[in-house]
Amino acid sequence: MSAIKLNRLIVSDIWQHKFLLVLILCCLGSALAVVEFTHMNRQLTMYEDKILQQRDTLEMEWRNLLLEQRALSEHSRVEELAATKLNMVRPSGPQDVVVQEP
Repeated sequence: MSAIKLNRLIVSDIWQHKFLLVLILCCLGSALAVVEFTHMNRQLTMYEDKILQQRDTLEMEWRNLLLEQRALSEHSRVEELAATKLNMVRPSGPQDVVVQEP
């Protein structure tokens, strides 16, 4: 019997101070929101760092590929490959043929 009265007393006391209860719930909610947003911010910062490292790696690879392309497309290298692998020679004067447009 006294437990029922105690429960009613607690509920009536809470009901009388409902504004205070709402304020407490708002404080708890805002604290949880701060924790959640801080966690999300840290995750996004880690993701940004990972993406920036990947960008740097790709830029370095791009530079290396450009250097390789320049080295492979040099005129002297192309001439050397044409002469050694394809047995090509530069035509002499009588071998030159001029094609006229009709």
